[in-house]
Amino acid sequence: MTERARGTLVRLQMAPIDRAHILAGKALACFTTTLTVSIGLFVFGIAVFGIRPDSFAILFLAVVSSSFAFVGIMMFLSVLGRTEQAAGGISWAVLLIMAMLGGGMVPLFFMPSWMRTVGHFSPVKWAILAMEGAIWRHFSLAEMILPCGILVAVGIFCFFIGVRAFCWSQQV
Repeated sequence: MTERARGTLVRLQMAPIDRAHILAGKALACFTTTLTVSIGLFVFGIAVFGIRPDSFAILFLAVVSSSFAFVGIMMFLSVLGRTEQAAGGISWAVLLIMAMLGGGMVPLFFMPSWMRTVGHFSPVKWAILAMEGAIWRHFSLAEMILPCGILVAVGIFCFFIGVRAFCWSQQV
């Protein structure tokens, strides 16, 4: 929305690149940011709190899968509002609900059974499960397939819906 309001989107469209390249560049920037922040947090956790994952490769798989999912979710949420404020408000509301239902605010085992069932629809739940599996649940690669696969599927689905709904016109 900011790029549309400031005219950046028009300048990008006039560049000698495809629309797919524009969206891929935005997705890559978001992916790089989420990956960098996640890795930074784990480095901090390892250095300060002594976290020792069983396998850094499996932890990296969890981080990459989570980043991929949230890039797709970002693409989907970015097209929901007609103004910057609307898109921001909708995004905060959706992400807050995902975090609440997925165990990002209260651990799932404290929730009633019906909320744990509803939590299966939150990508936050699967991201937490993947991270926990890599750090202290001692998941094997086979056990990581379910949470990481769900995260990748959510990322692909949301990204596809977001790309299809993206409006390339100047009208907001």
